[in-house]
Amino acid sequence: METLYRKYRPQSFSDVAEQEHVLRTIQQQLAKNTVAHAYLFSGPRGTGKTTIARLLAKALNCEARVDGVSEPCNTCSSCTDFASGRFMSCIEIDAASQTGVDNVRDNIIENARFAPSRGKFKVFILDEVHMLSGSSFNALLKTLEEPPAHAIFILATTELHKIPATIASRCQRFEFHRVPPVVMMPRLKKIAEAEGFTIDDDVLAQISRLSEGCLRDAESLLGQVLALGERSITLAVASLVLPMTNIAVVTDVVDAVAKHDAQEALKIVGTFVSDGGSVKHLIEELLEYVRTVMFAALGDTTMDAYDAKTIERLRAAGSMMGIARSQKFLDGLLAARTRSSLPAIPQIPLEIAILDACDVRSVAASIAPITPIAASPIIPPAQALVPSVIPAQAGIHPLVVEVQAAPDVPIRYDFAPIQQIESLVADAAVASPDAPLFPLEDLVNKWERCIAVTAEDNIALPLVLRGAVPSRIEGNTVTLNCAYVFHADALKEAKAKKIVEDAIEKILLHRVNIVSVHVPAKANTDAVTDFISGLGGAIA
Repeated sequence: METLYRKYRPQSFSDVAEQEHVLRTIQQQLAKNTVAHAYLFSGPRGTGKTTIARLLAKALNCEARVDGVSEPCNTCSSCTDFASGRFMSCIEIDAASQTGVDNVRDNIIENARFAPSRGKFKVFILDEVHMLSGSSFNALLKTLEEPPAHAIFILATTELHKIPATIASRCQRFEFHRVPPVVMMPRLKKIAEAEGFTIDDDVLAQISRLSEGCLRDAESLLGQVLALGERSITLAVASLVLPMTNIAVVTDVVDAVAKHDAQEALKIVGTFVSDGGSVKHLIEELLEYVRTVMFAALGDTTMDAYDAKTIERLRAAGSMMGIARSQKFLDGLLAARTRSSLPAIPQIPLEIAILDACDVRSVAASIAPITPIAASPIIPPAQALVPSVIPAQAGIHPLVVEVQAAPDVPIRYDFAPIQQIESLVADAAVASPDAPLFPLEDLVNKWERCIAVTAEDNIALPLVLRGAVPSRIEGNTVTLNCAYVFHADALKEAKAKKIVEDAIEKILLHRVNIVSVHVPAKANTDAVTDFISGLGGAIA
């Protein structure tokens, strides 16, 4: 059975999808008989490079084509022989399998010297030409520079940077573009209808996204879907052969991040992973979606890959997140894609990216405390001092009492309920400026994660940190016991110190100041033993 991309390969320039900038130039050259002797087609796979090369070869040798006409007739003997693969004056060479200089000399250079056995031109199509060896390019160079009048060379490649400048400069270059969904989807639908199938737009949109702008890949995927045998193709049917997209999860996560609702976003991700979803694929789809959100924030309206409902949510997210937060989320997702995690909790890098994008710390810091109204100077000093010892706390609603000190002089004074005042004053008395920001146990348990984060900025620093032990936390000061003097000195350097402090802040969400001290190995071990025994454990 013939594959769809071969069965529906364009037979005229008007059938080619996209690539208008290439078609227009070549058709004008054909109409005016000003065709160049060498072309270089470059661009992604499956975008029409070989197809247009074959159409050019067919049009050049069409027996019925006259001046002013660029399309082949598709009815003359040359065109029909070309369609059936019997036309001997068009020579296709796979440069990937014929890289040697001997192949170039025998199949191209020597062959080009002889006039075509049929037709006006002998056309050489070199596919994947970047695979030729340096010697082969050198051998081809002279022929490209001064070719016979009857020879046309068309070089096709997906990696333009590998083509020597001496070769590229002797060709007319055309860069092929990816086929956008707005062009690809109608073509796929037309093919499906020609095969006797009806297919939902959601399926076509999914195929367009998966093909990444390569029409040949899209037609291959469509062939897989049609091979299921169902005459009506829905998304549920197509999911049997196509990877399911997670667009519903993606939009829900981004909407929650746009609203600074980190708890909801993490809950959605947790449910997705529990249901067996792939975090890797989710991150890739988030990258694509958040990129579009960023462009929406910039005012771009090109969103053809999504349906109307998704586009509406996408624009709303772009409006809420803005350019800066969208970019920040993209940075976090790119970092999450490359980070490793525990096999049992693969979503950790994504969760960190979500927390960063939600600006959890800045949002918490921006909550304005309740400010007591200043006491009136008429109030006696002993009473006026009461508000100054009450810490401002969210959730405490002060009572407002007006005391008449004189018939026409109302004095307004705010104070919290007496039970709350007693509790707050007691807490303030117990609290100490040296109280740790977080328990030492938390830092010890997460010390390896902190070390892993430092490796992103300094590959040698983890070797030093693995010889250091967090021993004490006073306020925001973390003391690290180092077994070696040079380790302690290394952590005192400003750059290394900052990297460690940033890593601890990233994992424990608190800004700290680290102090490294030299503690001999025995004393260091004793400190760890004391700490573990204090928790009720023992070193085996």
